[in-house]
Amino acid sequence: MESKYLIFSIGALIFLPIGIMLARSSLRILNLIFFALVFGTTQPESLFGLPTDINFLSREWYRGTTRGIEISYLDFLAIILFFGSLSARAREGIPFRKPPSFGILKIYFFWALFTVLIMSEPKIFGIFEVTKIARGILIFLAVSAFVRSPEQLRLFIYILLVVAFYEAAIALSDRYMHGIHRVKATLPHPNSLSMYCLQILPILLSVYFSHDVSARVRKLCLLGSLLLAGTIILTISRTGFAALALLTFLTIVFNIRTRLTLKNIGILVLVVIIGALMTVKAWDSLTSRFSTFEFENEYMSEEGDRGSYFRKGLPAIYDNPVFGIGLNNWSYWISNKYAELAGYSSSPYPSPNSPPLSGTANPPAHNLYLITAVELGLVGLLLLLMIFWRWFRITGAGVFKGDGGLADRIRLGALFSLLGVLMQSVTEWEFRQTPMFFLGHINIAVAVSIYSMRKRVSDH
Repeated sequence: MESKYLIFSIGALIFLPIGIMLARSSLRILNLIFFALVFGTTQPESLFGLPTDINFLSREWYRGTTRGIEISYLDFLAIILFFGSLSARAREGIPFRKPPSFGILKIYFFWALFTVLIMSEPKIFGIFEVTKIARGILIFLAVSAFVRSPEQLRLFIYILLVVAFYEAAIALSDRYMHGIHRVKATLPHPNSLSMYCLQILPILLSVYFSHDVSARVRKLCLLGSLLLAGTIILTISRTGFAALALLTFLTIVFNIRTRLTLKNIGILVLVVIIGALMTVKAWDSLTSRFSTFEFENEYMSEEGDRGSYFRKGLPAIYDNPVFGIGLNNWSYWISNKYAELAGYSSSPYPSPNSPPLSGTANPPAHNLYLITAVELGLVGLLLLLMIFWRWFRITGAGVFKGDGGLADRIRLGALFSLLGVLMQSVTEWEFRQTPMFFLGHINIAVAVSIYSMRKRVSDH
């Protein structure tokens, strides 16, 4: 056994029991674990430059959405949080029941596992991705168990504020001190940073309109929202910029729809002005980025990247409409078969254990829905859409009946956070990346907990 695996195993055997014991004995430590879990989504594979994850069966050369069986400190924190939260619930007399949408998440997981183990070849790349799905479900359960009262909701907002200021500070430093054209802060790519910020901004902006948080927190939420908006603009992400404009507008409109006061209208005007100034500041970069996009060239021409993904992927769907070619197998099978069938040159993998002998293999499709349909079949795509639909129903429940308090504002923000993910997933696959995947499950788990708390109150 390599020394790193030995150290990892010993660390797990020591860290997990001690962490669970401490979290079960102290609510402060439990809250600290939650803070570390949410903040850790900014850098799940390293913490301030220090590596904090380990990859089993690593295939770093593979151009897939996951390149090994990834285990990081976030997985340990999720396990500790889950068992610590169960103890807290027992002490407080709040039972933990199966959270809404857990059922469809399990079905999606088992469909992915079935296709990987039974229906697809090679299996190794699919195993990488299916373990990430399991990790997301673990985090979903842990956060659902943790959030049980308004106290945890307030803590969640404080953590999102820390994350927003942290990412914005790095992004601004990268752009104006280091001259980086498209910033990515701590995330793998500028488009990743854009999606990450879009998952937080609607929640903070929505909480600004809450009537049961302090004026100081409300002002911090507004400032954090503006900083995240500026960060998204600095990523020069075309879909991110469009989503930013739409989500900001919808978030404000839905929050002030029953309170059209001069103050709220003034806030809307102020946000528009500040957004316009940010856009003007980055105008040269934005115009150069948008000027390179033409729908016909991108999707209809042979040279267009995004159109080529569909031309390569559709034959794979035609060959494997039900079960797909295997989770995380896009790069392998598109490179080895379907790119050539579609008329594109390709560098095939000699085997699942070797990179292409020359050139580069095909990257993942820049469309989450297309890559899901190709890899998991139309059944897998339907299950994914059912998950998103269930989450929409949970986050949208009570939108027009809420009292405007913190819980309602967070759930409304989570609704538009999810919409941001769905929008950017039309042109990106980044939701599969660990930071966005984990943060998305955390946001939904918080919204699910609010849904459950509302139901618990109504039942009594």
